[in-house]
Amino acid sequence: MAQLDLESAARLRTKMLIDKNPGLEIDQSVQEEEGWALLTLSEDGVLVGFEFLETEDSWTRPDALLQYFEAANDGFYVAVIVPSQMLEDITELILGMGEEPIIIFTYEDLAIEDKIML
Repeated sequence: MAQLDLESAARLRTKMLIDKNPGLEIDQSVQEEEGWALLTLSEDGVLVGFEFLETEDSWTRPDALLQYFEAANDGFYVAVIVPSQMLEDITELILGMGEEPIIIFTYEDLAIEDKIML
């Protein structure tokens, strides 16, 4: 099983987001031990959303869904980025909850999968 370089994934995704929206401020936090990263998105100093960068296993951590749905229920933009092979499982789980919208991407969707694998 290949490993994801979360630092590179966070850096590449940050660049993509800022290229699309130069006014966006992004704070990156990589949770090495748990194997996931968080991008906190702000505009003009106002929090607007979060992107969770997950690995094959990290999205199954006990508090992951709670983190996604708490932010979405508070009205923030929430995206979860997962490896392609996890897309069906996480989509089924999130849609099964039937709560606020959460966007799901794969690293392949973002065209960075080949750049972040160790």
